[in-house]
Amino acid sequence: MSAVVFDAYGTLFNLDSLLPLVTAFVGDEHKAKRITRVWRTKQLDYAWTSVLMNRFQDFDKLTDLALKFALQDNGVYDEKIVRRLVQAYVSLPLYDDVRGVLDELATNHKLAILSNGTFRSLQTLTNSAGVMFSFDYILSTEPIRTYKPAREAYDLALQKLGNEKSDIVFVSSNHWDVTGAKAFGFRTYWCNRTGQTPDPLSPAPDGIITSLADLPSLL
Repeated sequence: MSAVVFDAYGTLFNLDSLLPLVTAFVGDEHKAKRITRVWRTKQLDYAWTSVLMNRFQDFDKLTDLALKFALQDNGVYDEKIVRRLVQAYVSLPLYDDVRGVLDELATNHKLAILSNGTFRSLQTLTNSAGVMFSFDYILSTEPIRTYKPAREAYDLALQKLGNEKSDIVFVSSNHWDVTGAKAFGFRTYWCNRTGQTPDPLSPAPDGIITSLADLPSLL
């Protein structure tokens, strides 16, 4: 049986849902967009930097640090805001196209999540969204103390699933993530919901979709 492996944040779980909450706190949608953008950028920067420095820190901690930086950088730091947004980050809603696709694919495919997030947070997310048992595996890179797009991260999925690389499809909304998975040897689809410009970094994904609803017909 072939397998489909999904990224979590921004692919299954809607990071854009944080924007109204941030806007309510800061009272300015333009500033709120800047905060959420810096939060995500710094979160990834800190993850990759911690690995390169051989000073691994878990994703929950780095998410918290990135949020604090984003708020301080925009002059609106408040511990109450930090606590509320960190709580919201572990209760993100699913995108509207997720649940139906999981149900459709489950009949003929193994399904897994492979995420830089901690296992604790991934459990909380999938449980609150009611999809924990839609997946055969929920995989965090935390035990191997690295982050995607390291080859070791994708190898974690390969070893757990027990499939050949050619039988594994990897799906992410992050272009850097599908690039890493494709370089490892997976078949990849980039879920480009917002019409982003493709990065020129190769290798390119096998396909680009605008909704996860497009995926089943391609498998």
